[in-house]
Amino acid sequence: MRIALIAIAASCVSISSLAFVQQPTAPVGETTAERPQTPKPPFPYQQEEVGYSNPEANIHLAGTLTEPAGSGPYPAVLLISGAGPQDRDETIAGHKPFLVLADYLTRRGIAVLRVDDRGTGKSTGWFEISTTQDFASDAEASIGFLQKRPEVDQKHIGCIGHGEGAIIASMVAVKLPQISFIVLLAGTALPGEQVLLTQMARSETAAHLPEEEIKADQKIGKALYDAVRKGKKTAEFPDVDEQFAAKWQKQAERMKSPWIRFFLSYDPAIALEKVTCPVLAIDGTKDLEVDAEQNAAAMKAAFARGGNHDTTIEILPGLNYMLQPAETGLGWEYSTIPETISPKVLEIIGDWIVKRTS
Repeated sequence: MRIALIAIAASCVSISSLAFVQQPTAPVGETTAERPQTPKPPFPYQQEEVGYSNPEANIHLAGTLTEPAGSGPYPAVLLISGAGPQDRDETIAGHKPFLVLADYLTRRGIAVLRVDDRGTGKSTGWFEISTTQDFASDAEASIGFLQKRPEVDQKHIGCIGHGEGAIIASMVAVKLPQISFIVLLAGTALPGEQVLLTQMARSETAAHLPEEEIKADQKIGKALYDAVRKGKKTAEFPDVDEQFAAKWQKQAERMKSPWIRFFLSYDPAIALEKVTCPVLAIDGTKDLEVDAEQNAAAMKAAFARGGNHDTTIEILPGLNYMLQPAETGLGWEYSTIPETISPKVLEIIGDWIVKRTS
């Protein structure tokens, strides 16, 4: 069987959307609009709408800078969102995790910059034709903005990245030695192709798909991803039943996206090995997008090869990709959980940053 790879303008909603997992929908009546952690004014800190350019890409970036009360200087962090076009709050399934995280950290004396992705919200540019490297360029411009702020402690500027944002955080830390720490939330340390294949198998198993279909999807996925990495226009699947290959026909059209071409081949361990600043990595056992144990082992190996001894890796029981307490870890469940981020995760991040910046 031959599947054609057709060029389209694809926008990737999340890493999981590229694995083509057929997940069940949320049970009727279980979706909740209540988000008790969403901050509400008045706030005991300052908020400022900010804008600046990324001259390398000739685009304008827009975001929000929150600063603790007082004159500073304060330590500061840049929040870097996961895959897909995200607004500055990283709004997902009705949750605003970056708004919650920014509020928590600012109340603990840390300035926080969160930014609309290029081509999203008030930021300009074309998201659809951009790669992880391009988004790293935007993050570098954001760090440059923080470095120009007199109220920011220039010795203590860090990055917090979620999902793909964790990959970007390590890329930026290698490029900019002035980065004093990075926090990786649901970060990966394996090539993108391996991440997607593992993600697909675990998600389909959790969704109780037939074993025959899971095996077929692994075979098709390997062939398709390999074809994309090698720049081929078609991929052949001679021994896969058509009923299992049919669902890939539409998805194959997305494989000419510059983003997926880069993601499939990129190995985050290469940058992680070169990171010299302190690193905190957090993931949950219910994360079906990133295999926590598998990627933690790869991270530890990369840090060991590079000789970075100030690294902390936390795998927390029962948390999903969003770092919420979860039952299944499947994507449909995100919107049904009232909690946006586990308070334990917030506390671990806050304590770790304060310890390294005080």
